Amino acid sequence: MSIYGLIIGTAAIICLTYFSKHQQIIPKSQEYFFFFGLLISALVGARIYHVLSSLPYYLNQPGQILNIPAGGLGIFGALTFGFIYLFLYSHIYPPVQQAGHLSFVRLLDLITPILPLGQSIGRFANYFNHEIPIWWLESLLCLLLFLFIQRFPRHPSVKYLIGYGFIRLITESYRQNTWTIGPINIAYLVSLSFIFLGLLIYHHRPSPPK
Repeated sequence: MSIYGLIIGTAAIICLTYFSKHQQIIPKSQEYFFFFGLLISALVGARIYHVLSSLPYYLNQPGQILNIPAGGLGIFGALTFGFIYLFLYSHIYPPVQQAGHLSFVRLLDLITPILPLGQSIGRFANYFNHEIPIWWLESLLCLLLFLFIQRFPRHPSVKYLIGYGFIRLITESYRQNTWTIGPINIAYLVSLSFIFLGLLIYHHRPSPPK
């Protein structure tokens, strides 16, 4: 296994172990099925995002599309596909449905507190693969976001979505060869979408009982 894969795998294991320890929605007998689906969704999303961001290269080198050990995983793709998986799982799997109509947000609240730490660790893979010269800044900011959520644990999914959205708005300005469609920077667009989703979740949370 390459160092790149080892670091990404370590970050994923940390996130899933944390989720398993804290979640009480999914029966323990179904956790492996849930984790496998989540990991596959995140991996496929991450690769799709990267391939689309460098589409001219992969059209000329289609054999490299599945060469994941060489690097090329887009975190926005992993998060987007992972969140879609959580949403579908929360609406399709009966025991999770019975947990209430906010089960999707509850699942987000269970996994988002550890995501910034996993991302902070995962960014070291970019260093070993000589990708993204600004990797250290995003790693540091993700670590600070993790510590912030640990210190103020209420509404973790809201804090994560808004916090990471702003982190990428900051770091994207230092990146080179970013994915654009015409004048639109896709990472900026997704970052703003994350911020909007965080605000939407916060707005639609039920008021605490008086």
